[in-house]
Amino acid sequence: MRPIIIVMLVVQAAILVVTALTVTTARSTPDRRRPVWSSLILSLAIIAAVSWEIGDDHMGDAGADVLMWGSPFLLGMAIMGALLVIRQRRGLDKGA
Repeated sequence: MRPIIIVMLVVQAAILVVTALTVTTARSTPDRRRPVWSSLILSLAIIAAVSWEIGDDHMGDAGADVLMWGSPFLLGMAIMGALLVIRQRRGLDKGA
C-alpha cells in the first residue's frame, strides 16, 4: 500500500472521529459568533475531494477502493453540516 493512501485513510478516520465527537459534545449557544459546523464543513469537503482524487489516481492499488468508498460519506457529512449551519443562522432551531 502506498504511503499517500495510508495517510489519507488515517486522515479520513481522524475527521470521522472529530465529527462524531463534535456532534455529540458541541452545543450551540447564542453568544457564539460562528457555529462550530463552519470549520468542519470545509474540512470534510476538502478531505472528501482529495480522497476521491487520490483513490482515482491510484485505482487498483491496495486501499484505493476504501478511499473511494469513504469519500461520498464525508461529502454527505459536509452537506449535512451546511444544512445545520443554514438552520442555525435562520433561527429555525430555537423551537416553536
